[in-house]
Amino acid sequence: MNKKIRIATSLLIAFLLTPLFAGEGEFNGMVRDYAAFRFSEADMPVHEITADVRFEYYGDLGKLTLHPVAYANPNKELELSLGEAYADIYLENTDIRVGMQKVIWGEAEGAFITDLVSPRNMKSFILADFTEIRKAVPAIKIDHYQGDYMMQAIWISHFVPFSPPSENSMWRQEVILPFPSTVTATIHDPTLPNPTLENSEFFASLSHFAPKLSWTVNGGYQWGDEPLVTAVTAPSATTRDIAQGYERYPFVGGSLNTPIANAVLRLEAALAIDKPMNSLDTTANPPISLEKHHQVQTLVGLDWNMFGAQWSSQYLMIYTHDHHDKLVFQMKSINEFAHTLTFRVQDTFLDERLTAKLFTYVELDPANALFRPSLSYNLGDGVIVEGGAELFVGDEEGTFGSYQNNSLAYLALRWYF
Repeated sequence: MNKKIRIATSLLIAFLLTPLFAGEGEFNGMVRDYAAFRFSEADMPVHEITADVRFEYYGDLGKLTLHPVAYANPNKELELSLGEAYADIYLENTDIRVGMQKVIWGEAEGAFITDLVSPRNMKSFILADFTEIRKAVPAIKIDHYQGDYMMQAIWISHFVPFSPPSENSMWRQEVILPFPSTVTATIHDPTLPNPTLENSEFFASLSHFAPKLSWTVNGGYQWGDEPLVTAVTAPSATTRDIAQGYERYPFVGGSLNTPIANAVLRLEAALAIDKPMNSLDTTANPPISLEKHHQVQTLVGLDWNMFGAQWSSQYLMIYTHDHHDKLVFQMKSINEFAHTLTFRVQDTFLDERLTAKLFTYVELDPANALFRPSLSYNLGDGVIVEGGAELFVGDEEGTFGSYQNNSLAYLALRWYF
């Protein structure tokens, strides 16, 4: 119901603002037919048709944007969502954007370091297009330009959490709770923060753009996207009630990129201050509690061209301060240091109509990985056919190894208009 209210409100605001933008509009978008074959079950768990449409209406004051998305799946109801709906107002040195919008921060590819403004849509784990993983938030964003500098301020009126996989999804992970088999545990839906000014979110950044060095410093006061266990109660000797909620914390960070010889170096880092985490101790009562720890995330990336292809590699590290072995995320242990590598190589052939790409995540402890090879061919007139695979390997306790039974091959047909 809240989702429907947000969509209806965004459409109403856009309708009321349209007279202020006397001008012309244009449609563009994409229709995609995507089907996947899972190796372990020899089944086809996903066959989805997506219609992604963007309407932009230009006027003297700025621009209106409506971005509806529809998903059609066999044996499921049609899912209609409003990807974005906002108005842009252009002043002399300032741009103002009001409405449901996606905000992208940082230098990371396929990872989230300072990119914390827009929550993630994890219904398909991380296999959706990177542009589709982010969700829109109801916000006012102000960009002020002064020479080579840009100052940005963002106010999010209502907290929007991440979207987890549905209950019957192949991407849903079973959470093993620390109770004996004789105890029945009920996990309640997370409680959302009340939509008050006090509970709204704030972000700000300062950026400098130059050919030799571009950098950004940013920060914010935000709610964590993923829910945490906030309380465990025992109505009886054989039952437990588990309450979930969202906790907030501040963070500061920054990123930069600079050319080095024939390559581009990218750096990014973020410090989460007193980030709430769960602690699991089966000898304590309650066995699950909340703690606060500083957490640092860093990234080093390098992009270069070689043999006519585009290459990219990244190293990501997460450090949790004052760590102990009882810290958990989704009841899985958190390492004091977590290390992940990514690698991408991409090349084009046949007059740039055929594109071959490999993107890989490798988590070091425990050792596990996700390999994403793909081939796409441009048939012309905006029609692209693509095939590829999502291969999960390694330790079952790892981020990717836990999905090793979901390795799949896929085929997609896209039409851009």
